[in-house]
Amino acid sequence: MTLLPEWLRYDPSRYPLGYNAGLDGLRGTATLCVLTAHLNVNWCPGTFLYMDMFFVMSAYLITSLLLKRWTKTGGVGFRTFYLRRILRLFPANYAMILTFIVVAFLLLPYFRWQLAEGAAATTYTTNWVRAFELPVTGFLGHTWSLAVEEQFYLVWPVALTLLLKAIGLRMRLVALLVLVAVGCAGWRSWMTFHGASIARLYNGTDMRADALLIGCALGVAMAMPKVRQSAALQRTAKFLAAPSLAALVVGGFTTDYQDRAMYAGISLLFTLASACLIAALVLPEPTIPHQVFRSPPLVFLGRICYGLYIWHFPIYMVILSRFGVTDPVLLGMIGVPLTFVAAILSWRYIESPFLK
Repeated sequence: MTLLPEWLRYDPSRYPLGYNAGLDGLRGTATLCVLTAHLNVNWCPGTFLYMDMFFVMSAYLITSLLLKRWTKTGGVGFRTFYLRRILRLFPANYAMILTFIVVAFLLLPYFRWQLAEGAAATTYTTNWVRAFELPVTGFLGHTWSLAVEEQFYLVWPVALTLLLKAIGLRMRLVALLVLVAVGCAGWRSWMTFHGASIARLYNGTDMRADALLIGCALGVAMAMPKVRQSAALQRTAKFLAAPSLAALVVGGFTTDYQDRAMYAGISLLFTLASACLIAALVLPEPTIPHQVFRSPPLVFLGRICYGLYIWHFPIYMVILSRFGVTDPVLLGMIGVPLTFVAAILSWRYIESPFLK
């Protein structure tokens, strides 16, 4: 990685929790699967499982960041937290949305619908637009996951502060979060059996709350030295690392987001596998996933994964709808290089400067 230009290298100031190459590699791999599935869903039909993995990882990292501040100052630092989130996420996303609106005005029909979709993406409400199947063109449909995370960021620091004041940084808090996560999974199961649409089950923030809360529970547990340094935890994480990775790989190629059984309870098992894999990667005990996800190409993908994610779908959709490229191989040959160019430019000229 030393051959990379200065603006793409590891900068300690950008990682308050310390840099973890394995998590970057995991992010990069999952993002590559998403890019592949959006070319042809049959190539990786279970990619929706990796979205839950993103939610677990995001919640873990955010909780760890908040607790690091809390243990030092007695508060989670609302102003600093929200400012960092805004600077990390908003500029690149808004640049993508603005670019799309300009392209839509110049090249695409039904501009008012594109404008409405841009408004939903700008306000981080795309997931609810999709959940209730409101009429949109779908060019920015991928921003549903950004909306879920932003809604989580808005609520969780306040909720965590209240929980810390009421319970403290104790295993009792971990147990409570796990219990609520199971309750949220039960709510999704109830909705599944009572006729909720796939769109509602897939996109609703409440439908993804179990993954977020499991990530929060992992963050709280790892923030306690007696837990993080436990020999039993190290052994368990090492034992479960490879099977968890195998389960997620198999799930990515065999499950189907249209299968209602996934929402009735099966997806929770994959979410727990994601938590086990992430726990293994943040612990020092070397495992097979450490070797896999510390690969320089995967780490590079993880470094630019935000740009890859936010740019790939509108690029694919414009090529498909405006230029009639429907063959997934040809679409990939055109769209993937353009996505990488956009992501690298985003990192160089938008994300990296704002992170500084």
